[in-house]
Amino acid sequence: MATGKSIYLFSKLLLNIKIMEEKSTFWKSAMTNGLYLGIAVVLFGVILYVLGQSLNPAVSWISYVILAAGVYLSQLNYRNKELNGSIKYSTCLGFGVAVMLFAGIIQTVYIVVLFKLDPSLLDQLRVIQEEAMIKQGVSEEDIEKVGEMMGFVRNPFIIAISGLLTFALLGFIISLITSIFVKKDNQDNAFEEAMEEVNQEE
Repeated sequence: MATGKSIYLFSKLLLNIKIMEEKSTFWKSAMTNGLYLGIAVVLFGVILYVLGQSLNPAVSWISYVILAAGVYLSQLNYRNKELNGSIKYSTCLGFGVAVMLFAGIIQTVYIVVLFKLDPSLLDQLRVIQEEAMIKQGVSEEDIEKVGEMMGFVRNPFIIAISGLLTFALLGFIISLITSIFVKKDNQDNAFEEAMEEVNQEE
């Protein structure tokens, strides 16, 4: 009986230590991986800008591929290097969102700087939106309202907030999928086995 309780307490202690270790490495790893991912997205954005394709919707899907691959590799790296190959789905999901938040900070800074250096991009974006709305049969009055909203969006603070929210939402959606393939919860199995041993001894 005493041996069984000792095993239980020792297993619980190991589990608590494991949780503390995960918390201590979570944000550090998320920030590091988010930095790398953010730089990769910015470099891709610079390439598009040089080629004059920054506002081309036909190539926007490539950015999503880069983000999805970055989140997946970040989760995999965190699981294998920091958690000894074991990670819960919820932890994996949260880590993916955190990585995207840090990547979003890098991307947001780039967007703000880019719009400051080249304000014509906003004018080009407005023209593209107006053309799209004209094709959809939107009235001139509504088009003017959208133009007024675009003037409001030019505020760097609004750009920063919307950029971070967009990346957080994308991170959540992407991580919902990638976490399915990355999760590997060996710790729960080991703890359950220890509890079964305790019950058998009792």
